[in-house]
Amino acid sequence: TCQLVETSPRCIPNKPSCEDLHCPKGTTCQMVEGWPKCVTAKPSCNDLRCPAGTTCKMVETSPRCLPTHPSCNDGRCPKGTRCKMAETSPNCLPVSQPPLVCHVLGRW
Repeated sequence: TCQLVETSPRCIPNKPSCEDLHCPKGTTCQMVEGWPKCVTAKPSCNDLRCPAGTTCKMVETSPRCLPTHPSCNDGRCPKGTRCKMAETSPNCLPVSQPPLVCHVLGRW
């Protein structure tokens, strides 16, 4: 590119960047000591699509599709019920009502 150096225009080499480098699949560009370089990409859950019933989790340094374990935190139970785990699945069970206690004429 042309830049003014002191009072005269000069052609100065562009600073190399990752925009100038097209890396092959499985690699990504990183600046190494001021130069763009293609390096092996670190796999992540962003690169992996898991089938239904599974979710991506990092196992050591690799993304893996692992079975989803349903829990009471995953779903909502209707009013009057509460979630309780039975074996490996959440169930909505009726909330037991406390016994009614009446206060009549100063007596319980």
